[in-house]
Amino acid sequence: MTTLTLALPLSRPVVGTEFSYVLSGEGPVPLGHGTAPLALLPRSDGLVLVVPARLLSWHQVKLPPLSASRVRAALEGTLEDRLLDEPASLAFALAPRRGADGTTLVAVCDKAGLRAALQFFELAQRPATRVVPQFEPASDPTQRRLVVTGTVEDAWITLVDTHGSLCVPVGAAAVLTGHGTPEFDALTLIAEPAVAALAEQVFARPASIQEVELALLASSRGAWELAQFDLALSSGGRMARRWTSGWRQFAGTPAWRMARWGLIGLLLANLVGLNAWAWRQDTSLQAKRRQVKALLSQTFPRVRTIVDAPVQMEREVALLRQASGGLSARDMEVMLGAIGGALPSGQTPTSIEFSPGEAVIKGVALDLSQVALVSGKLAGLGYTARLDGERLVVRAGNGS
Repeated sequence: MTTLTLALPLSRPVVGTEFSYVLSGEGPVPLGHGTAPLALLPRSDGLVLVVPARLLSWHQVKLPPLSASRVRAALEGTLEDRLLDEPASLAFALAPRRGADGTTLVAVCDKAGLRAALQFFELAQRPATRVVPQFEPASDPTQRRLVVTGTVEDAWITLVDTHGSLCVPVGAAAVLTGHGTPEFDALTLIAEPAVAALAEQVFARPASIQEVELALLASSRGAWELAQFDLALSSGGRMARRWTSGWRQFAGTPAWRMARWGLIGLLLANLVGLNAWAWRQDTSLQAKRRQVKALLSQTFPRVRTIVDAPVQMEREVALLRQASGGLSARDMEVMLGAIGGALPSGQTPTSIEFSPGEAVIKGVALDLSQVALVSGKLAGLGYTARLDGERLVVRAGNGS
């Protein structure tokens, strides 16, 4: 299965918006990447949207045990004093896991913007299967890092720690908590290629370079889901997400290794079996054809070239019958005798048109039940009969 991961723009997407993307499979290496508008994006089994870190804020809260329907209201009340905007206008997303005491992280972004992005892809018949943050919170303090992204003219620094991420323009690096301390200076420094030199200049130390497509790929494989509560993904997106998640689990989890080998073995066994069956059927068919040809050659030695043995044999039998004066089922005397015996009593034809193998009877008045009865009697003698208007058409053989 393939997944297309897109970096959402800072503003709402429109038809002409170009997206940075990476196309990936199950492996660590991307299948393709680049920048393109929606119409030129490659097709995929799943679509992951990446929300820029600059559009997210992170908050730690402690929630009591609540039903799912009451969590949203509880978050609004808990975070109301910490937010600059009205809670009703914001989208909330809970961490995949919550602490034993109810402590959890909450990601917050503009609801209208995220809804517009989801609807944009829905209308394009490409519903999102997941919505993820650009940087997930660090899993432990050793994973804290600084990431420099953007361009030289518009570079941003993101501090990623266990409580989320904080973005500032590169010129405001001094506002980052701990900047200039030994602990801060020991953080891993990562930069995109376009701003690597700038990052090294600002922090006066080497930076590890991470390609944009690899950063997108890493974002798509995180555990967070930002489309929650009233922004939950559409049924199509949910179904695609379930299939993608299930396939990844089946394809990559060690617990499913024996099942994968069993499935491969079953497919190979079926493939070998089908080929063996097809070979056996073909061999049997060829043997029957050889028998028919041999019978024709033995019975009619004068036939030198065999093209269609059954047809040629029928022709030779007809010639023998004609030479001996015998009658066949296609001759007029035999056909009329069969028709006369099959017609109901009192039915006298007014005229008969005959050609070898076919007789058209006129002047008989038959209802559907009588036609069925006549057809049954004639079928036992090797004829077919059908009613064509006021005519009864009888043919020898299968009627073709």
